[in-house]
Amino acid sequence: MRKVLVSLVSLITLVSLVSLTSCKKEENGNGTQFRATMEDCTSTKTELDGTALNWVAGDLIKVYGNTGSGIYTATPQTPATVAIFNNVSGETGDAPFRAYYPSTLTSNGVNITLPATQAYVEGSINEFPMYAESNDNQLAFKNLCGVLKLHLTKANTNISSITITAASEINGTFSVDYNGGDPELEYSANGTNTTTLTCTTAQSIAEGKDFYIYLPEGNYSGLQIEMTTDDNRYCIKTANTAINVTRSQYTLITLGSTLEFRPVGSKGGLFSVSATQQVWFSQGNLQYQASTDTWRFAEHQYDMIGAANSNISATYSGWIDLFGWGTGSNPTLASNNYADYNIFGDWGTNTISNGGNQTCQWHSLSYNEWNYLINTRIDANSKLGTGSVNGVHGIILLPDHWSLPDNCSFNPCSTSSTEWSNSYTISQWADMESNGAIFLPAAGYRNYNLSIADIGYAGRYWSSTLMDAIDYAHQLYFNSSEAHISYAQYLGVGRSVRLVRDNN
Repeated sequence: MRKVLVSLVSLITLVSLVSLTSCKKEENGNGTQFRATMEDCTSTKTELDGTALNWVAGDLIKVYGNTGSGIYTATPQTPATVAIFNNVSGETGDAPFRAYYPSTLTSNGVNITLPATQAYVEGSINEFPMYAESNDNQLAFKNLCGVLKLHLTKANTNISSITITAASEINGTFSVDYNGGDPELEYSANGTNTTTLTCTTAQSIAEGKDFYIYLPEGNYSGLQIEMTTDDNRYCIKTANTAINVTRSQYTLITLGSTLEFRPVGSKGGLFSVSATQQVWFSQGNLQYQASTDTWRFAEHQYDMIGAANSNISATYSGWIDLFGWGTGSNPTLASNNYADYNIFGDWGTNTISNGGNQTCQWHSLSYNEWNYLINTRIDANSKLGTGSVNGVHGIILLPDHWSLPDNCSFNPCSTSSTEWSNSYTISQWADMESNGAIFLPAAGYRNYNLSIADIGYAGRYWSSTLMDAIDYAHQLYFNSSEAHISYAQYLGVGRSVRLVRDNN
């Protein structure tokens, strides 16, 4: 056994490579029946005992002979690392033979196809590609790929998929060189650099869980691992050193309790909205298209619709991002009768297409939560400033834990001497955003007469909380030099909505 130490942004703790052995051949007859063995590694539909492998009844191989090809099904023997394969369709003719597992691995007996999606199997790997060449009916299968064995641990977390992204193609069409029993793959065509392991049933990693993903042999620089949960959270880790994947060997990567899963559709870091609760902000302001009844988050934090909000209607095919108070169930309502808004419908109860695409995952901040964020959390005064991103005016909120990027500066409102004092290019904002900053654009508001005002001058963001008077609700208001929690006199005036998800 030999071991290799590898770091994944200081979170990957170990890479170990396990050497494997080949199996003994025995003689048999002609191309009507085959006896097959396999290398010790991991395999399709098999149950692992350490590194031991077993054939499973019903496993199918495809064998090419001198005149044709046939499909053969397995009858495991004792030990189950050996199986007898009997013909179920087609005819191979005589030797020499070329055999593929699974039977769907090739369509022409020349090239193989590695899929872009693999299926999770408890303690093993589904349809691990193997290949054999023989001049008789004894098939000693050789593994064609290496295996990433990801050991994940995180409380209250259920993994639904894992995506591996490499700098080169890791699926698609490959040619196979048997190479004297040490097969080599060469990429040919029709591939991508991402492969996804999917779990039919999300797998809890609270007590630790292993996930197996096969890859072509290679020395992978910048390998990225994206893990997604059943409640639409994700965590991405990128290797800061090359990870070596060797044919027929495991590469173990351990990711532990420091994993941080964030919601799909979120941006920035964690923000305290009470003494016991932190939230993630959505990646941009909420938008709605009436003609398709579609909700989405703006692509960028600085995006805003602007004057086109005046087109609000139940059939409008464009997008709007200014809404009356609590109009999650009636987003195109534009009434000057406060009684039309007497029940708050949170926008976050809707399915948001790029926010996880499930209902009831996001919510609006209450008055108390906005107030805690802006005024009460630790260092609140030093974590809010006005400015512009890509020429768009707004306010910048810094997360609870913050470090300033090397190429950027930040002036809080409490120390700023000029209006919109912080200015960031797209490149600079990418660095600020990567370190957790949030930007709320000064998107203005929509009047009852559908005119749009204050674009680029002020921002007004709804809370979920009414004032004592029935036609008043609280909002976050800001302009070029200040931000505070105030009330909005008219519930029907269109204002911005920025949703959050709790960090559970």
